[in-house]
Parts: sequence; structure tokens; C-alpha cells
Amino acid sequence: MAALGLHKVGAGTGLDGAGWSSGKGRGLAGAAVKVLECGVCENVFSLQGDKVPQLLLCGHTVCHDCLTRLPLCGRAVCCPFDRQVTELGDSGVWGLKKNFALLELLEWLQNGPAGQCGTAEAAIGLSGESIIHCNEDEAHVASVYCTVCATHLCVDCSQLTHSTKTLAKHRRVPLADKLHEKTMCSQHQVHAIVCLEEGCQASPLMCCVCKEYGKHQGHKNSVLEPEANQIRASILDMAHCIRTFTEEISDYSRKLVGIVQHIEGGEQIVEDGVGMAHSEHVPGTAENARSCVRAYFSDLHETLCHQEEMALSVVDAHVREKLIWLRQQQEDMTILLSQVSTACLHCEKTLQQVGWQVSRNIGQDTWNCKLSLGYKQKG
Repeated sequence: MAALGLHKVGAGTGLDGAGWSSGKGRGLAGAAVKVLECGVCENVFSLQGDKVPQLLLCGHTVCHDCLTRLPLCGRAVCCPFDRQVTELGDSGVWGLKKNFALLELLEWLQNGPAGQCGTAEAAIGLSGESIIHCNEDEAHVASVYCTVCATHLCVDCSQLTHSTKTLAKHRRVPLADKLHEKTMCSQHQVHAIVCLEEGCQASPLMCCVCKEYGKHQGHKNSVLEPEANQIRASILDMAHCIRTFTEEISDYSRKLVGIVQHIEGGEQIVEDGVGMAHSEHVPGTAENARSCVRAYFSDLHETLCHQEEMALSVVDAHVREKLIWLRQQQEDMTILLSQVSTACLHCEKTLQQVGWQVSRNIGQDTWNCKLSLGYKQKG
């Protein structure tokens, strides 16, 4: 709360209660506030907490938070400005004396006349969004930013304070177009430079304190802006490549959609003869291919059925002819068999007749032989 009030004092009403409308007045106010800031982290000192001002042996004042971050040289700490050594007691940096002169000035500024110090609630709207007040009149809300004076102004104060011929040339931009503040070191909240060591790529930002005394001591470094510009250029090139690739993918996707629609078909709005629009189904190539396949196999089925009927008729005719021929042969064989049977009977009868005559002749011959033999014996 005190820090916010001090910023408003230096930027708005001034330390002596008078308005700082001129550039010189604003410069004096800025210098006064600069005195009340820690030279390491550039944050305004506070009456209590981590931002309490503490004195070193050399006379420089550093806030308690920055003192705890400075590297120790045994039981001593080096001043970040002139590198003089300040011995520490058993309580460490907590045992260093406070800068009571600064504390009295801070207390006077914090408890001074109404309107010289603001509250945190004044800088935050009811919706939780940050509100920037006019540096000329705290009751107004700033809407423009003067890039030359480095002040936030409302429309009325901008016209009033920049009505002269010289100040009218100052460039004033909307707050949305105000350039962002420079990147700060993550540990000391001061303007940062970038470390180029490979082992520090996870956290490459550092300040002069980190460069000289901290973990980045002795590391290669570079100014942040050229590195940022180089990264921005590479990001822009990559963004252009990505944009080109995205356009190509989008074009290819549109072509794929057209091909899919051409294959699947769909509804199409057409007008009839009287000018009435209605939807009509347009078949796709897949449906046409299915129709062609169905028509082909339907014709093939009809052809096969016709060929089947013809083949069956040929087989039936051939079977009929063969059956007729076989039946004729069967009848002929029956007749032949009958004739053979008759012939056999006739032969048997003939044989019977011939056998009786032959036996009779044989008996007569046998009697005749016996008679002749008898006559011979008798003789």
C-alpha cells in the first residue's frame, strides 16, 4: 500500500503538495521517488516486510529482500554498488541497521495530507480489472499515454497540459497501444539481460547483480533486445511458414471435402419450371458405381438363366432320344429272346425225335451184331 502511494505521489500531486504539471516538475518528482527505491530491485522501500531499507557499512541502502539474495563472502556481504565488504553478525543480514531517515520520510509520505497517497483499492476496479489513474488528477481515469512525458493522462488533462505549441507535438497513444515494460529479472525485478550459457537456458534472464555476484557470474551474456528481436524474427518466419502450411492444408481439406461430396453425393437446391426452389438428391460416383454393378450382374443373371434353360432343354432332348432308343432295343431284345426260346424248344423236340430213332437203330444194330457173333461161334 505504501509503495503504491509513493508511486502516485511522484507521478501525480508531488511531494510538496503542488501539482507537477510541467516536465521539470515531473522530473523532480521522479527523482524523489527514485531516492525511495532500492537500487537493486527498483522497488519502493516499505516501513516493514521484505522491502525495509537497511544500511551497509559503505553507506548504501538496500532492501532486506535483496540483501538476502546477495552472495555471501564467508561471514560478510559485498555491496552491489561499490563492492565494499560489510561484516555480518550471528543474525546475518537481519542484524544490519535500518535506514531510519528513509523510514521517517516514508512514514511522513504515507501519513501525509489526504490526496498525496492512494490506496490499493483505488487502482483496482470493482470488476477486478486494473485501473490506471491520471497523473495530473487522481480523480480521473487515464485513457492515453504520452510517450515523451511518460505519463498517463485523461482526455481533459491531455488537452490542458499539452495545449502549448511545444507539448502539443508530443506523441500520445491509447493505453492499449502503450509499449510493454522491459522484461525484469525474476529474482531482483530489474531490467534483465540474457545469459547465453547452455546450462542456463531454462532460466536465461538475469540482472547485473546476478551477472556479477549470482549464479550467472562469469557467464556469457547479451543485451536482451537484440536477442529478443532475433527470436521475434525467427518466430515471425515460423509463423509465416505455419500460416502457409495452414493455408495449404485448408486448401487440401477443401478439395477433400469436394471429392468426398462428389463420391457420396448429396442434396442440391434446384429450381423447377415455375421458379420454385426445392432440394434434389444428386447421386455420387459411389452410388452410380453400385447401380452399374447391380445392372451388370442383373444382366449376367438373366443371361445365365437363359443359358441354363437352353442347357436343360438340350439335356432333356438327349435323354428322351436315348430312352426311346433304349426302349426300342429292349423291345427288340424281348422279341429276339422270344424267338430264341422258340428255337430252343424246337431244337429240343427235334433232338427228342432224332434220339428215339437213333436209339432204335442202335438197338437193331446191336441185335444184328450179336446174331452174327453167335453164328460165328457156332461155326
